Amino acid sequence: MAEKSIEIQAREYIYDLKNCASEFGQSTPEGWEFSLVSDVERKKIEKDYYPTVSAHPAQESLFELFRVVKSKLLQMPGHTDYGIEVNSASHNNMAYLIAFNPKFKR
Repeated sequence: MAEKSIEIQAREYIYDLKNCASEFGQSTPEGWEFSLVSDVERKKIEKDYYPTVSAHPAQESLFELFRVVKSKLLQMPGHTDYGIEVNSASHNNMAYLIAFNPKFKR
């Protein structure tokens, strides 16, 4: 089976994110934070915040998915977005795109 395109993955992720936000009384996912994280960091965020929405795309498409999701949500890239180097050794363990709202701390 062919892998889904980044565009389709981004649409599905945004759909899930908007549904989750709606379930918790928000009309939009405004105020949610997005991070590229390792499995350990994802588990910690999921333990500390509820709800969360995560995606686990292929490693080579992780950064592109992050960029497409942020652009589709019309979010200006933050200062942390500019310093990401796709081939950096420090990013090799990143495997998930996760969204959470800091207001919903457990």
